[in-house]
Amino acid sequence: MTAIVACNLEMPGLAEAAAARGLGLVRFVPGVAADAALVRGRPETIARIHAIGWQGPLLLLLADSDSVALALDAGAEDAMPASASVEEIVARLAARIRRRPEIVLGELRIDQVERRVTRAGHLIRLLPREYALLLHLVRQGERPSGRNELLSAVWGLGFDPGTNVVEVHVSRLRAKLDRGFAIPMLRTDKGRGYRLCAA
Repeated sequence: MTAIVACNLEMPGLAEAAAARGLGLVRFVPGVAADAALVRGRPETIARIHAIGWQGPLLLLLADSDSVALALDAGAEDAMPASASVEEIVARLAARIRRRPEIVLGELRIDQVERRVTRAGHLIRLLPREYALLLHLVRQGERPSGRNELLSAVWGLGFDPGTNVVEVHVSRLRAKLDRGFAIPMLRTDKGRGYRLCAA
């Protein structure tokens, strides 16, 4: 999977067509981090979407009676009628993501091409494993990631090695990500795991 799309609609074949182009779909909720969003709505919906903090590329799926031009003028990066085929929808999503290979979560920006991470404009230098850990957490939105999940996703381990490798890397990432900022982004949910929150 090469990119994550926040999505608020169910369409037969959409997830499969997206996966064939390297796109994974996650639920579009406040605070979710993704490369782009696919949302069913009207042109006036766009202001509400931006108001909850979404800053990435937005593709709006409109009722056939709504104006694509109005949606684009209102701030959508792309818009199309609901009658569009699944293949056209995912092709447009893939094209949008190719133009902006950056993940944004509040003050945090991750350039996936240069593997460059900044928070509020300040460069954060991460080691490869720290970067992989950050990328996994940011793609989960508000959902906590537990120890076993991180061992599998970041270290490729299907078992617990009995070390504190996860805790050590989370601590190092937290120190780099949150140092000097009043509001921490990397948080611990006791008994559930770790998650990133928009500052």
